[in-house]
Amino acid sequence: MKDFLCARLNEYKDKYSELISSMEKNYKTTIWGMGIMPSYSPAPYMSELQGCKPGRFLKKDSEPDKNRQCYFLNKDNNIIGELKFAKYVTIKKQWIVYRRFFLHEADQILELTFGSELNGNLEANLDSVSLIKFLNDKATGHYCLNNTGEYFETLYKYNADKITSITEKIWRSTFTERFYEINHAGDSLTIFEVLTDNSKLKIYPEE
Repeated sequence: MKDFLCARLNEYKDKYSELISSMEKNYKTTIWGMGIMPSYSPAPYMSELQGCKPGRFLKKDSEPDKNRQCYFLNKDNNIIGELKFAKYVTIKKQWIVYRRFFLHEADQILELTFGSELNGNLEANLDSVSLIKFLNDKATGHYCLNNTGEYFETLYKYNADKITSITEKIWRSTFTERFYEINHAGDSLTIFEVLTDNSKLKIYPEE
């Protein structure tokens, strides 16, 4: 999988402007979100595993503002792009933005995450490439390669239709493996990291 993602990193690193053009050609509608963290992630609990509350979608359209995201949907109502507004540069009268692109294929989504640039520029660094795999419309694995060489695998286990445990494998200078227990009580969600001595550390929500 790492070799596959490395190939995709090289394939798309110079295609920022092409990805913008393709998204603008294929989107049919937009929806706005707000929050420090993204309002949309094809891989479950990416924000929560960092101890953060995910963003939320807005019921109405919005104007660009700090920590607002504009999502682009295609004719199948799939999100194919995200434009996140980070900071307004008064002297240039432009926003610093971040973009993500989502390429939908059968039972998988390729996510391309680019670094910051001034809105309207057609060059940005490709920071990471992720592949999210699905089985019966449920995410089973999230595989991510950063342009620094760090590689991550996040694997999901279900009981009925709810995720009950997550295994996270991280290859940096050393290898790390983490285990999480997911508890659902009505609409509330609690995530614990299961430590090596089988004790549990609450990850989400923060106290």
